[in-house]
Amino acid sequence: MNRLSAFCLLLVGLACPVLAQTPSVKVKVRAALYDHDLNLKPVPHLELSFRSLDKDNEKAEPTVLQTTLDGAAELELAPGLYRISTSKPVEFQGKSYLWDLQVQLKPPEHVLELSNDNATATDLSGGRGAQVDSLAVHFRELKSSVVTVWSQDGHGTGFLVDPAGLIVTNQHVVDGFTYLAVQFDDQRKLVAEVLAEDKQKDVAVLRVNLAEVASVVVAPIAQGSGALLEGERVFTIGNPLDQEKVLTTGVVSKVEKDLIISDISISPGNSGGALFNSSGAVVGITAYRTGRSAGAGLSGIIPIAEAADVLAAARTKAATTAPPSPRLLPVPPPIKYPADALRAVGNKPWAKDTYYFKLGDFGVEIVTPITRYELAMERASHAEKERQKRAKKSGAPADEEHQPTDYETKYDSVVSVNVSPMLKQDFWKSMASQGQVVMRFKSDFLKMRLLCGSDEIEPILPGRYPLAINMQGGRVRVDDASYEGAYTFPPTAISPTCKQVSVEVYLSKEPDKPLVKVLDPNTVNQVWSDFDPFRKALEANAKSPPK
Repeated sequence: MNRLSAFCLLLVGLACPVLAQTPSVKVKVRAALYDHDLNLKPVPHLELSFRSLDKDNEKAEPTVLQTTLDGAAELELAPGLYRISTSKPVEFQGKSYLWDLQVQLKPPEHVLELSNDNATATDLSGGRGAQVDSLAVHFRELKSSVVTVWSQDGHGTGFLVDPAGLIVTNQHVVDGFTYLAVQFDDQRKLVAEVLAEDKQKDVAVLRVNLAEVASVVVAPIAQGSGALLEGERVFTIGNPLDQEKVLTTGVVSKVEKDLIISDISISPGNSGGALFNSSGAVVGITAYRTGRSAGAGLSGIIPIAEAADVLAAARTKAATTAPPSPRLLPVPPPIKYPADALRAVGNKPWAKDTYYFKLGDFGVEIVTPITRYELAMERASHAEKERQKRAKKSGAPADEEHQPTDYETKYDSVVSVNVSPMLKQDFWKSMASQGQVVMRFKSDFLKMRLLCGSDEIEPILPGRYPLAINMQGGRVRVDDASYEGAYTFPPTAISPTCKQVSVEVYLSKEPDKPLVKVLDPNTVNQVWSDFDPFRKALEANAKSPPK
């Protein structure tokens, strides 16, 4: 061997210890909380972040893992000092738990136990000693599984039953509608499609694409015949009227194969919601409009077993068809229109003609929070004058004048375009009515479009509602039905930055020939200025967001 070869071998021998791979650390995570009786409860789906605190790796992205259903997880990391933390709290028996600790990892293995002892706990009672029972815990855990189901006719409730985006609701909530959307919260709203439905059972299964929606909660479905007992406390989470995620409780009085009877109150908007048992599992589907008769003060609820076949059919179809678009749909801005700006309007006269015009057989009205409030004030003023007249006539003392309540000033910061069919005289029916003038609607509203230049503005909600008038008094008689439109748009929809803002209205009898109206610049400028207080509030909120 020559001297050069010997020197190279020497270098290789010296390099071997340097190039030898550093042994990794096998990290075993066990996350569990003990209850009041010292029974350990695993913490499933706990997301943990491992960030290296070593100088050579401190700029590296943290490693993230999630525990399994038994609260366990495993991974391999390089030895060193790490900060291990959780970003979302775990709520358990009236307390909220977060972990944030530093751990030195050494090979070959490190067992990390996360429990009450090394977590930061916050009392959910607010420090006042409130009794937080299992119902309160279930409500916080499950309300994210409940969604609002939107159609052009209004809204109902649904609940997520599968991470593939399957949502159970009532069939009548989605029956025949061309527009369907599902809203998880005030920012996340998705296109929905009907995968399967059963009109007789009043059950439907929708699908959404959850690709852009993280941190969803799947409602657990109760299994077995003993999932619900007569006399058991139950609860539902729904969207009654204009409220969101409202908890309602009751007691089950009777459990039958195709009917659950309870004293729980089911209001409009609650249709399609989940009825949960006291363990927090779904046992039924609430139905307001088509709920089976259960007697005065009682609600008839659809057992969840009635949805089994529909859900199975939906899963079969989902496996062979593409999901809808994952794109998030427009929603109202997160802040309401400033109430002080509305109250400043007072009883000032407003230019109605600026916001209203006729288009073919329709009357079209542009509605902003300002005009909504002004109309409410006008009606209140008229009602007050009539009341004062009656009081004066009867000799009763006059009360204080009506003042709008705070509720009357809580308006979404949106602009609406309302389209209503006008009435006309039915000549032949009038001739045969022995002196009465018979009126009927001129046309049926189908849909509308709002355009900024040639670009269509996507509505927050394309509302299309039935309109019926049955009036038999006096010389005029109206007995007819039609449809009217109420499309809701973002506050930026009608803007002076558009070269031209136009409205297109489509009739049912001529779906391909829209009636077109180009808005007057004065109308555009007025609508835009109506939202000046909102834009100022939005700017102020961005500079100093609420705590």
